[in-house]
Amino acid sequence: MIRLPRVAAVLVTLAAAALATTAQSDAHAAHAPTAAATPTHTRLVLHVTGCDGCFIAAQRAVEGRLHVWTSPTKRVGSDQRVAFDVRTSRTHGMSFLIEAPWQGNTGAISNIVTRYARHSGGTFVSRRAARLATRAEGCWAGTTSARVRLDFHVSRVAAKTLKGKPTHIPLAYATHSLTSWKPMVKTFKGTIGNQDAFWCTAP
Repeated sequence: MIRLPRVAAVLVTLAAAALATTAQSDAHAAHAPTAAATPTHTRLVLHVTGCDGCFIAAQRAVEGRLHVWTSPTKRVGSDQRVAFDVRTSRTHGMSFLIEAPWQGNTGAISNIVTRYARHSGGTFVSRRAARLATRAEGCWAGTTSARVRLDFHVSRVAAKTLKGKPTHIPLAYATHSLTSWKPMVKTFKGTIGNQDAFWCTAP
């Protein structure tokens, strides 16, 4: 029998222990969750200027799906903000309903424009550009972030009630164009709206 020197035997034992520890560490690392996982919920903060006291709700109605999801309605306060905690998946194809305390009954629900035709995502939109736009989208393409802020502005345009009396309706739009889903619809003085839901078309 060949006897290993005592020092050599100790070194072999230490090496084996080191290999076992490394193997355990690698196993734990393989099962550890990744820090960059996509969030399941999003804190959506809407900054709305020009319409303190307006009521806003988020909605998701997608062509081909029967279920329409609508958030609770929230009032824009003096801080010009409303916030919604929603499933991140619901932001894709999300539209925004708005009702102003000064608008009359026109028989339609007003929507916030997310993008006007000929405005690429992120470009600034002035009131004049919004007012003169003839086609627009109202379906935000959504986000994969845990927190997002969207900036909207509201102005007034003249309209008539169902009884033909003069009134105003909200000209509501994203101040910086948002990437949006179809459809692209015709506007009335830069405004868009619906009578049951603003149906979005998934790309």
